[in-house]
Amino acid sequence: MAQLLKWAGQRLARICLALSALCLLVLMCLTVAEVIGRYGFNAPIFGRQDIAQILLALSIFLAFPVVTLRGEQIDVDLLDSWFSDRGSYWRDLVIALLTSVSLITMGYWLYLRAEKVQSRGITSELLFLPKYPLIYFVAFVVLTSGILLAFRAFSTLVRKNTE
Repeated sequence: MAQLLKWAGQRLARICLALSALCLLVLMCLTVAEVIGRYGFNAPIFGRQDIAQILLALSIFLAFPVVTLRGEQIDVDLLDSWFSDRGSYWRDLVIALLTSVSLITMGYWLYLRAEKVQSRGITSELLFLPKYPLIYFVAFVVLTSGILLAFRAFSTLVRKNTE
């Protein structure tokens, strides 16, 4: 069962990263087409800003849980020399738990914000696309990342205690 979950997780991570890369590719093509249209033909793409905002958010937040689960965030190691190996383990565990609580809190706050945006009918400026689906998606991803980070921290703690 654990092997099946690992396989499914790897496939899901690949799909998320591929979709993130696809969003970046579409964003790049949209920008190139908009520049050519604006300066070459004096005809910019209407609503490019709205579409670009959505694609940028999707590209970032599709990769966010994968980066979190793999532990590939950017680390600043200014204080690493101050900690022993055992101290580094506990420092990393506390940081992971605090980050997890922060992400879960932000995910909940974003969920509440999405409900408010939905109830008010807020849309994008040019294309009048509703904003709440994207905010719900970001809330789900941030909440999921927080939960994944908490599981990762607790599994590290359990592994360390059984050694």
